[in-house]
Amino acid sequence: MRPAHIKGQRQKEVRSIQRKQRKIWAAQRNLGYIKLEKPIRHGWFKESVITKQVEKYKNQEYIIELHEKLLKSFWGRTKEEAESKWYEEISRYLIHKDLPTISRRSFNKLSDGAQRMCVPFRYYTKEKKVRLRFYVNLPKGSYKIKFTRAYVTHSKRIDPKLESEDALLEQKLLKHGYFEEVQKQYNWKDHWQTPKLRKEKLQTNSKLRDLKKYNIQDIINEEISWERN
Repeated sequence: MRPAHIKGQRQKEVRSIQRKQRKIWAAQRNLGYIKLEKPIRHGWFKESVITKQVEKYKNQEYIIELHEKLLKSFWGRTKEEAESKWYEEISRYLIHKDLPTISRRSFNKLSDGAQRMCVPFRYYTKEKKVRLRFYVNLPKGSYKIKFTRAYVTHSKRIDPKLESEDALLEQKLLKHGYFEEVQKQYNWKDHWQTPKLRKEKLQTNSKLRDLKKYNIQDIINEEISWERN
């Protein structure tokens, strides 16, 4: 009988290990959480919330519907970090507004009344492609942007047996031959194995950096004196 090809056999073993890992991950997710007796302070949220003033508007249902489609909350360890994440989101498409914008897909899911409160704009991606997004025109009194304290209220349940099994399977995937198969699956690039041309370029740049330490006139004078000798 013809023996199994070592590469094909290795691929089967990798897939079998990955199936076992997925079962372990599912079991870990199903363990649930434990509620803490005393919540632990953990950072800040910068968020947008609907105010009681929204009841004054006839189209309050559209305002609430539109607000639900927004990214309303950003977490940070400090107020400055939460503020930075908020600013990064509202200026992502080179548009500076108080609130984040919504995508075309989210816009299409809105009712006609909520869609009338949006303003379309186009922007260029990094690949120079034109994309469409929408401003959100919510009345100023209908929402409020504020900082709130963040708390950890639950702790993840941990099963040591599942943790050790997962670690053991992960070690198997790091073995020679197995790791290369996983790389092919996910199209990873091993940056530790530097190509030959890149090595030569790095060596050349290193030498150029060393030369920059000296004055060009000193180098010329040194070459002339060497030639005379």
